[in-house]
Amino acid sequence: MKQELDKQLCEKYPKIFVNRHADMRVTAMCWGFEHGPGWYNIIDRLCSNIQGHIDYSRKERARVLRYNRALKRALNGDVAALERYYMYPGNKKWTKWAEERTAEDLLKPVFKTVPEAVPQVVAEQVKEKFGGLRFYYRGGNDVIDGMLQMAESMSYVTCEECGSPAKSTTDGWIVTNCQSCTDSREERRQRELAEYNDKHKAEYEKTNQ
Repeated sequence: MKQELDKQLCEKYPKIFVNRHADMRVTAMCWGFEHGPGWYNIIDRLCSNIQGHIDYSRKERARVLRYNRALKRALNGDVAALERYYMYPGNKKWTKWAEERTAEDLLKPVFKTVPEAVPQVVAEQVKEKFGGLRFYYRGGNDVIDGMLQMAESMSYVTCEECGSPAKSTTDGWIVTNCQSCTDSREERRQRELAEYNDKHKAEYEKTNQ
């Protein structure tokens, strides 16, 4: 991937790519993003969804813990914390909820189940393999596994070079490119082959004069 795109991803998602410049004995992420620039948007959207899911899970856990603590204090006679929990600016939930219940109802111990926070995802390697995206990481949960599977499936219909609609083909090496990039790659290969042949032909003629 181009250096500027590499830098953008690392700056946008520092928690995910914290090992981007770590020692090679620790992570393969030190080699950077080992695929073409066409998959930049797939990686960008994937990481945005991953980090958003992680951040939300932690906020939700903190919210439930705050509620349970407030309810516990209310049961001991101090309802101030429970009121603050509901009565943030613009919120009418507490007022409506309170009006529909008796004083005894307000103090019924309905503690909420505390959800687990999703472990932070840290990328260990991002590369192309067999024409598709491979994103190896630690952390996360089943939801993030599903996000990754979707991203990998999208890479098989997205040109690795330019991001246009594409399909996987093989001529000894499986690649996912659009027709335009396939033609450009073939022209470049033929040109390099011709240059190689011309060079060695000149050297051969020179040594046999």
